[in-house]
Amino acid sequence: FVLDGGSTDNTVDIIKKYGRFIKWRSRRDQGQVAAINEGLNKSTGDIIAYINSDDYYLPGSFQAVADYFAAHPATLWLYGNCDVTDPKLKWTFFLKKLWPVHKYPFALKIFNTINQPAVFLSKKLVNKVGKFDPKYQGAFDYDYWLRCLHCSLPAKIPQTLAVFRVHPSSFSSTTFHRQFSEDLSIIRKYTHNPLIILIHLISSLIVKLVYNLLK
Repeated sequence: FVLDGGSTDNTVDIIKKYGRFIKWRSRRDQGQVAAINEGLNKSTGDIIAYINSDDYYLPGSFQAVADYFAAHPATLWLYGNCDVTDPKLKWTFFLKKLWPVHKYPFALKIFNTINQPAVFLSKKLVNKVGKFDPKYQGAFDYDYWLRCLHCSLPAKIPQTLAVFRVHPSSFSSTTFHRQFSEDLSIIRKYTHNPLIILIHLISSLIVKLVYNLLK
């Protein structure tokens, strides 16, 4: 299901080429979170994922995910590896691999170690966790992962499932300021441990500093 926020470029023309195979709509909406929640409401399958228009799935990803869920029916959500097009950002993806959530769940409270494009959720879990919180516009996925983690540990498959593509607005100071500000607000909902909050703050500041140096 393709949700377009009323694009004025040639996006709709491209979507129409695949109209026989997909459901879609194009109109002004209330932003990314509202669109994702709309997609959740309209989803009918047993496995749910969402991806931004800049990113893409790799061939074989859907089959690998479907096979894993079929072989492990108790699994409520899973994630795989995710690549990034900009070599300057590969270090952040490498750091995330050092602290995989399925082995070190506490790490998610220190750093968002899950790459969104490579996440797949069971319908059962989505029904339990609910919708994404529209209060967050930069770190809504981080909040959702923590809510999912409260219900179940994710599974991890070794395959690279998706690619994160970087565009100029990815480096905007406004984007990162909002994201890291929301990160801190979110983590304070899930822990009152001052040490965890401090470590989270320090790690966020380091990441933000390096991002600014790479701009």
